[in-house]
Amino acid sequence: MRADCLRPLSFTLAWALALAALAPAAARAEVTVRTLNQETPAADVVSVGFHGQVGEIEVVGTSGGTVKLEVTLLCERERDRACREAAAKVDLEARRSGDRLQLVVEDWPKLRGGGLSFSGRLELPKHLAVEVDMGVGEVSVVGVEADIEVDTGVGEVSVEAQEALFRSVKMDTGVGEAELEVGDRTIQGSGFVGGHLSWRHGPGRGHIEIDSGVGEIRVVLR
Repeated sequence: MRADCLRPLSFTLAWALALAALAPAAARAEVTVRTLNQETPAADVVSVGFHGQVGEIEVVGTSGGTVKLEVTLLCERERDRACREAAAKVDLEARRSGDRLQLVVEDWPKLRGGGLSFSGRLELPKHLAVEVDMGVGEVSVVGVEADIEVDTGVGEVSVEAQEALFRSVKMDTGVGEAELEVGDRTIQGSGFVGGHLSWRHGPGRGHIEIDSGVGEIRVVLR
């Protein structure tokens, strides 16, 4: 078989494996078992980090002066004792180290925990930098005006920001696709199976860096 025929076949196989890996995160848990909240004044904070395991997190830049995190713990089935017991042990922890605030979803079960996942919303002053570290799931970032860094094992990442505020974008996915929409242009990442994209033509000072083992990445700069 010719090499140019092997390429699309290999990509299709790799993408099928990626979708299979994404399946547990994509399945929608339907039962809310707990809701956790954390609110911290943003005085003297320069950057905010978030670490989660399985679920989805929405990060929103606001004009407020506090960092607010709400995490809803979800189980796939109503009567799932293992999942509820796992959820009862989960907590949120806020750690300060100098001018950095780190928010962590703590005591997550080592195994699947009966289908436990979370849905979260993180609001922070838009001038703060943000770093998100997710195991499996979806990450969206909107309205942040400082540096943005996202690292996921398996999942989808989307970022929307102002073009005038950013200088560079770097995206890397091992299996999947990377796409940058800036102004009226769309730039596709290159790579045999994964997507790799680097853009350094912005007028601003901020930097966006996204790394995903398996999944799709999309950044929109307006």
